[in-house]
This record gives sequence, C-alpha cells and structure tokens, in this order.
Amino acid sequence: MKKNVASRVLGLLGLVLILSTAVTLLFGQTTFVLGKLLLGAAGLAGSLALSEPGGVRRFFSGRAAHFGFFTALSGALLAVVLGVANYAAVKRPRTWDLTRDRVFTLSPDTVKTLRALPREVKVLAFYGAGDEAQPRVADLLRRYAAESPRLTWQLVDPYRSPELVKKHAIVEGGPRLVLLSGTEEAKAKQPDEEGLTNALLRVTRTGTRKIYFTTGHGEPDPRDAAERGQALAVRGLEGEGYEVAPLSLLARPEVPADAAAVLVAAPRKAFLAPEIAALTAYADRGGHLGLFLEPEARTGLEPLLAAFGVELDDDMVVDPSPVAQLFGGSPVTPILQASAAHPITRELAQTGLAFPTARSLSALAGKPVTPVPIALSGKDAWGETNIADLFSKGARYDQGEKVGPLPVAMVATRPVSGEGERRSSEARLLVAGDGEFFSNQYLQLLGNYDFFLNGVSWLAEQEDRLTIRPRSREGTRLFLSAAQVSTIKFLTIDALPVALLGLGLAAWLVRRSR
Repeated sequence: MKKNVASRVLGLLGLVLILSTAVTLLFGQTTFVLGKLLLGAAGLAGSLALSEPGGVRRFFSGRAAHFGFFTALSGALLAVVLGVANYAAVKRPRTWDLTRDRVFTLSPDTVKTLRALPREVKVLAFYGAGDEAQPRVADLLRRYAAESPRLTWQLVDPYRSPELVKKHAIVEGGPRLVLLSGTEEAKAKQPDEEGLTNALLRVTRTGTRKIYFTTGHGEPDPRDAAERGQALAVRGLEGEGYEVAPLSLLARPEVPADAAAVLVAAPRKAFLAPEIAALTAYADRGGHLGLFLEPEARTGLEPLLAAFGVELDDDMVVDPSPVAQLFGGSPVTPILQASAAHPITRELAQTGLAFPTARSLSALAGKPVTPVPIALSGKDAWGETNIADLFSKGARYDQGEKVGPLPVAMVATRPVSGEGERRSSEARLLVAGDGEFFSNQYLQLLGNYDFFLNGVSWLAEQEDRLTIRPRSREGTRLFLSAAQVSTIKFLTIDALPVALLGLGLAAWLVRRSR
C-alpha cells in the first residue's frame, strides 16, 4: 500500500514539474527548464517502477481520473481568470503609491499644470541605456504623459545622437531634460518633479513677468544665500518663469513700466517722500504691491496702506502654544492659520504658516476698500505692545491688548479710475506683518514657500499658479542586478507556487489513501 501511495505522489510531482516548465520558459531560464524536465521525468519513472501491475490503468479509469478532470478544469478556469485580469491591467493600468512620502504621486500643482497645457510639449531626455538614472527619469516622464495627451517624451542616447547634443547644448554635469513647445525651449535644472514642472511652465508661457524688489532701506539682498537673504525665494520665482530685478527708487523715483509687481521686503529705514509718491502713483494706475513689514519698523508707508484700508498695529504677536515655540524657540513665532476665503490661501487652508516675528494688522473703518485677512494667529495669541521688555522680562498678557485670532496678512483691491495710462483694471495689495518668513532660514517651514509664491502670483495676475507646489522627495531604492532580478522572479512566480502546488497535491493523495 505504501508503495502505491509513493508511486502516485512521485507521478503527480513529476507531472507538475513537467507542465510548469512552460512558465519557466517565460523567464528564459534554460538551465532551470532542463533541470525541471529531468526531475519530472525521474518522478514519472519512479512512479511507474513503484506502481502495481495494472495500477496505472486503474488510476486513470477510477475515481482519481474523475477528480483529476475537475482539478484540471478548475486550473484551466483559474488560468482564464488570471489572463482576463492581466489583459484588463494592461488596457486600464492602475497603480497605488504606498511610499511614506508619496514619491510616486504627482503633486496637485503638476497635475493641474499638465491638464491645462495650452499646446503640445515634447521632452527630450538625454540618458543612455547604461545610465543608472534612466529608469527613474523614464518613470517620471511616463507619469507626466499619463496626465496629458499633449505631452510626449523621448529617450535620447547622447553617444548615438551627437547632433542633438550639439543642437541643444547638452554638457557634462548640466541639465539633460529639454522641453520643446513650438519655437520655445526650456531645460529642467534637476531631473525631478519640481525641476520638470518649472521647466514646463517656462516653455508654455508667453512673455516674461518682472518682479522688482526695492533696495536702499536696509532690505536683505534677494540673491544672498545667507540665512537672512532670499535666494531660495528668488530661485522659486525664477523657476516659475518670473524675472527678478532690484529697484532703487532713490536713484529714480519711478516704477518701471514692465513691473508686474513691486515687493518691499523687511525694510529697516523709512522711505523718502519721492519714493512714497512713486509707489502711490504706481498703485493709482493699477499697480500691484507686496509689502512685508517687520514689527517696530517705521517705513513711512502708512498713508499708502491706509488708501487700501489697512493699518499696521504697533505690537508683536505672541503665541504661547507649544507648537509655536517648537519652531521659533520663543513665543514670538506665531503659527498662523491660512484662510480658505481667498485664492492665495485656499489650497493652504489645512497648512500652517510660521512667521518668525510678526505684527498684527487692522482694517480701517470708513474706507471704501475692505481688506481681507488671509492669515490669522491662534485664539490664544495676543498683540504685545510692550515690545521693549518682551525679551528681557518675558511675555505676559496685559489688559487692553488685542487677543487672537489676529490678522497677520491681508489682501486688498481697489478699482482704478480716472484717465491716463493704466497698468490693470484694479490695484492690488498684499501686506504681511513680517518680512522674514520667506528668507532662506524660514522659507521651507510649513506652508511658507507656497504662501509666498501664491501671493506673488496673485499680484502678477497669474491665478493659475495658486496651488501647492511639488517638493523634492526622496525614496529608499534597492538596486539589483539583472541576474538577481531574474532569480527573484523565478523563485516567486515559478518555483514557490509550483512547490506549494506539488506539496498540496501530494498531501491530498496521502490523506486520501488512508
């Protein structure tokens, strides 16, 4: 009896090994195919040697044949279901990004940009077959193309296409992603989502909008890479297609005609009367101003703010919450809540803002313009008026001081009337009670980066750029050789399932023979 059971088990295992060689052939593993055929033939031979006279005939004519038929039928049906599922996966592919930082998911800004492409864009990726970055770049471009039929891409081997390398000025260590749209050309500074999306904006936008930073009043150098500088913010603006330039109203008290917006960032000294007159005239003709003013700073811009219904409070916002002290190390770094009531901050409503030191703002009563708060402190914050003793004696609320939520950033618009040349149909103002939140030291905190760029985009009338932008995200990668990948596929898709199937059938035969 034991010989009969062993005969059946060997025969079944041999048959499974032989039939499964069809799967092994898909991986091109000739050695494994021959090995499985030899083992399968040995199993069948052993089965015949151990079987009783007439046992084979009885096996195929008895109940075993009946059950074997239905087992084969079930296997065939399973194969059909798997085939249909694979066909559907090829025709309608779906992916799920399970990484911690969502490194394989395009940001809302990128998706929005791709779906609104005004014209055809072609991306040339100069990566050869032996370049280790090629698979990662190709995967990124594949995800971009899936979001817009207007974007196509092509991998170019630099060694096989020297004429394209020369035409597009591809150099060692330089950008290797070239975007073409009509007669326009742009290069992605980095082969990641942030670099590619910024290049996409540059190549599809017609014309350049110019952003001016005022100078001469102790403002930080916009291109300074130190902590107080704003080089990162300027890089972000240029990445979105803006041209950034300094503006000295001391040399010529007139705002240039090509100014899409004028930014006044953290001045320490007051503006002179001719400068204030130049900014006022600019606003009266439909100009757009961004005023980012520090606490205690006397800038002389109060009349200009009053024309938009905004007043600067002479205080410093104190936020006693533990989260605020975590970021700033002191209670004078308030964590602000962005408002969902304005396009600048609508996408940031669930994201906090960190202002290192800030003063509160107020809306002036009786003015024809009503400013809109877009960033407010927490309800436990207050406006400390005794700033001189704030750092020496500590923060303490005194009766009569304003309590939260306090407006720390506001926007206002007013229509442009009268005759003469107009820059736009309305004057726009963005004012914040802090001028350092977009410095190199604080720009990457919470939603500061998007708040600043959204504010400038609104001033420049680029409402399509009011969004949350992509960040550079890092994922953990495992690099395997071709032989390792092939072995893993064979073990997981072929050897392991076949072994489980064979052992399961063998166990069934042993139990059935008892």
